[in-house]
Amino acid sequence: MRYFHVTPRGRLFKPFSFITFSTIMVSSAQTVLAQAPVNDVISWPSGLLLLATALYAALGSPVEQLWEIEPSSGISLFSGLPLISIPLMQRVTWVANTCHFIPDIRAADGVSNFWIRANDITASARAKALQQVMKTMHCVLWEISRDFLDEPKLNENIWKLTSAGLICSATQVASNASMPSVKPSPPVARDFLLFAATRYHAIQHWVVDVRRKGVVFSTLGMPFSSVADVESEDDALAIVAAQMVRRPHSQSSLRAKAQKIMDPQHEHYFLNLDKIDLDAPICSIDFHSYAPERSKVAASLRELAHAYYVVVQHIKRSRPPNLDCRITGHIARVNVGQTLWIAILGGAVLDNGRLTIQNLPGKRDNWRVSADHAYLMRVETVLDMLQPVVNTPAFEAEVVFSGGINRRSAIPFFIAGLLGQMLICYFLSIGTSAGVWTSVVLANSLYAGKLNDWHSIYWGKSEQPGLKMRVPGSKKLMCLASFDRSSPVEGHLRQGFLLNVLGLIAATFGAIYQFQTRQALGFSPLTFTPNWVVYTSIGFCVGTSILIAVMLTLQHTTEKTWSENQMLPTRLMTYCTLPTSLVVAGLAVLFRIKGIPHFWPILDALTWISGMPLGMIENGRIFSMDDNIMHLVLINRWMMGAVASAVGSSAPANK
Repeated sequence: MRYFHVTPRGRLFKPFSFITFSTIMVSSAQTVLAQAPVNDVISWPSGLLLLATALYAALGSPVEQLWEIEPSSGISLFSGLPLISIPLMQRVTWVANTCHFIPDIRAADGVSNFWIRANDITASARAKALQQVMKTMHCVLWEISRDFLDEPKLNENIWKLTSAGLICSATQVASNASMPSVKPSPPVARDFLLFAATRYHAIQHWVVDVRRKGVVFSTLGMPFSSVADVESEDDALAIVAAQMVRRPHSQSSLRAKAQKIMDPQHEHYFLNLDKIDLDAPICSIDFHSYAPERSKVAASLRELAHAYYVVVQHIKRSRPPNLDCRITGHIARVNVGQTLWIAILGGAVLDNGRLTIQNLPGKRDNWRVSADHAYLMRVETVLDMLQPVVNTPAFEAEVVFSGGINRRSAIPFFIAGLLGQMLICYFLSIGTSAGVWTSVVLANSLYAGKLNDWHSIYWGKSEQPGLKMRVPGSKKLMCLASFDRSSPVEGHLRQGFLLNVLGLIAATFGAIYQFQTRQALGFSPLTFTPNWVVYTSIGFCVGTSILIAVMLTLQHTTEKTWSENQMLPTRLMTYCTLPTSLVVAGLAVLFRIKGIPHFWPILDALTWISGMPLGMIENGRIFSMDDNIMHLVLINRWMMGAVASAVGSSAPANK
């Protein structure tokens, strides 16, 4: 489901008026016919070809894919269709599979999705969510060894363990107390986020010496992913600085300011922290693949040190009871995946990012509930689902991951997709299709789900980048978080706009230069679409409409729900589709009897325009409605296109 920007209403009809007028003028001057050779796919009668495609789609394609193919959802006037907000849709009880928490959007409830304004979630609710998460998940795991990483054993001449599993210098007396005398402030979600930033993709085996105020801190011999004990933020500065030096150049400017030391045994660096501005942004951490710069986590060394200090004190408080790591040898090691999701579920992405929670068991009624309640209930359910794997190595290994594909590599696919769309629409127009709708929808069906539009370039080739969490024990996604508000707002060009408009232009040129192109390529002479194809398409169109009407009648005479608020989307969809379908069928019969098939653009225009309200209700690309009925409605709309196509390529009067 995608969100449509609100645009002035006047922008809706001018492009459609131009498109409709141009198509009618082209078609009135020249009848578009089907190609004759039966051994070529483009020789099929146009109506029969679209009928076959619609029937194929009806066998197994999900409603979401059918909507992707539907042209009226793609031609969206650059920045999206005008949005119709219906207050009644906010006053019903819905059940949703997916819940999006996104700032600065229009809140909406629906069968498929909830859109909830993340900036409506209060600070107290975020604090409660963080407390819930911290009771269930730990940012460190206590482990004895990391032999599989070829980690050297703890050198007790350099490092010693505290009772909480933290490490401290062997020359420093390890404190028996698990807490400092002055209790620090509890960590907030951003503290966990920055704490994870000090470890995420850091190169563990590099040795970094950091000098500050004449004292040198060295990472030599530190166990991988271990946590150094600190008693103040000042102590933490050298540690977080060393971790920033261990990062790639693109993720921290501190790497370039460190001096490389000639050492045959280690990759060794030296940094004089006294010459560094502690308040300047020093990190730009990309937590999900190929994130844009504005979506990276930025912080100064002082911010990183504060986060490190308060989280270390939290680790001391949350260590397992009766565990003395000085005796057992357990080391507290940072679990970056759990630390990130503590931050995310605790509210770290709610102000400028997006958190989607989906595929949860049971009903999720969301009528007249606050954003706080919706958020807390979903966080609680997620934590319940994670119980089998939380605080185990399986959580990071099997449940959480990040994904996304470089946008630069998408540009060639984008260009190839647009060119392919134009070529297919052009040759469908000269060889088969009598209607622009037919040309575009058939070309779209070849590209559905592939890279072919500006949206795919902007957010990634096959999936938008983000931090992801699976439902434990399955491959289904349970949570997806992004530090950029990537959905439902999708940039200035909505998905499918270039695809469908360039296809439309190509199909129009195909009609204009039909004779010249066919002659140049040696196409066989044109033949008319048989009457049986025309009347078969009309029969299918009317039959599908009757089937929808019967299903709705039987359902709602039994349940007595037709006039209730929750049936409003179904009523609107029915009023937009069934009367238009019958009008298209009736006009098709009239055009065939009168022998005026060149009036087919009227049928095409009705098909396009009648689909527009379906993409304008609330935030929905597919609005809240039963998927089975919506599936039939989309097939019915394809049948309307088949009718226009068949009529346009049939014989005129006196032939």
